[in-house]
Amino acid sequence: MDRQKRRSTADRPKAGSTRMDPFERGIDRRRVLQSSAVASGAALTGCLGSDADGAGERAPTVYVFNNGDRTLSIVDAEADELIETVFIDTTASFPANQYGTGANSEYDVLWLNVSGGVRAFDQRTLEEVTAVETGFGPNYPNLSPDGQHLVVAAGGTTTLDPDADDPDDHVIVRVDADPESDAFGDVTGEIETGYTGPCDVTVDSNGEYAYVPEIADETLRVVSVDPFETVAEIDVGEPAGDGRVLPFMATASFDGDLLLVENGEGELGSDPDVPRAGSESIWDVSDPETPTELERITRDDGLPAMPITSEIDPDAEAAYLFTPGAEAVTVIDLEDRSVDRVLDVGGTAISGAWGPNREKLYVPVQTANRVAVIDRARREVVTTIDTGESPTGAVGGTVRPETDTAQRIRSSLASLGVDVGDQEATFCPEGNCYCG
Repeated sequence: MDRQKRRSTADRPKAGSTRMDPFERGIDRRRVLQSSAVASGAALTGCLGSDADGAGERAPTVYVFNNGDRTLSIVDAEADELIETVFIDTTASFPANQYGTGANSEYDVLWLNVSGGVRAFDQRTLEEVTAVETGFGPNYPNLSPDGQHLVVAAGGTTTLDPDADDPDDHVIVRVDADPESDAFGDVTGEIETGYTGPCDVTVDSNGEYAYVPEIADETLRVVSVDPFETVAEIDVGEPAGDGRVLPFMATASFDGDLLLVENGEGELGSDPDVPRAGSESIWDVSDPETPTELERITRDDGLPAMPITSEIDPDAEAAYLFTPGAEAVTVIDLEDRSVDRVLDVGGTAISGAWGPNREKLYVPVQTANRVAVIDRARREVVTTIDTGESPTGAVGGTVRPETDTAQRIRSSLASLGVDVGDQEATFCPEGNCYCG
């Protein structure tokens, strides 16, 4: 547990050489005009001493993390409109989501996966309330349904060296996530896995088990949340084609019976001899300690590109796979266990989050600077919402942040490509903000 500590700003990892420059092609005129207007309005607001309408109130909200300029776009999840975009000096590719985000939830902490660990922000103030170092660049958190525990998989990535000399043991850690606890932010359990590549973690609907795909070990690890220990390691089987299966991301269904696992289907490494084609596995986890693979959907079955991660609708009727290689979200009918349709989102999207009412899925489109909103009942994109630069991760909530003038002005400067603040990075090997 000696890897865990609370960090000062000076200790936080900064954006490194792998960070992409979202402004390398210049800045479009529309963005200049928008940012200038926001800056002028923010200055006037500062003089008058007023904040954004509804700030601090509880209302269905989606928080979108803009990886390109380290801003946060705050979205009204009822009207599907952008409220404002503010500078927070950090970002997240996969903030902890799924649980603690429902319309009736009073959980008000945002957990962000940053390079080197995780950070927690108060939804109301957008200020850091705790931080945990894991000792590894990639980190993938998930919050338990009761809001008591955060489970973090640390160290896994598809770019792992398959033949590393004397590699570090990767870890899965449990963190006290209860803001009312005296131990809030403390590591309360740690599992050293060896060089297995724990790439993601998802917690079941009862909060009793966590599932961790291990890309280097070709296993699905089942972890008991309390006590915090491994209870099973399941071999993921044979690849659909050449190479290895490479399981790397996972999503548990809200009813607790199904688990989706994204597979690389190829080889590890930054320049693999066998390119990764990708597949999607559907697992039965109704008996949590003995998961069984029901189906594996491959490119031959209509999967248009490698899936990066997924979300499952509340009734476990459909799954939404983020397939950035096709600039699309691929819908899987979970009853038929087949591709239902492919939704064009107009750019690259690697993640998404349900709004608090869980009727709409919000998908940040990195290359279009907007969020695509998918209606669950219709299984189609119904609108788009402008955001900051290169939106990557999103999470639902029920609090409208109390922002200030300084955050708005710094957001305007950042959106124009002005380098402000520390610009902390999420883990983005070779520019890809996911486990790979």
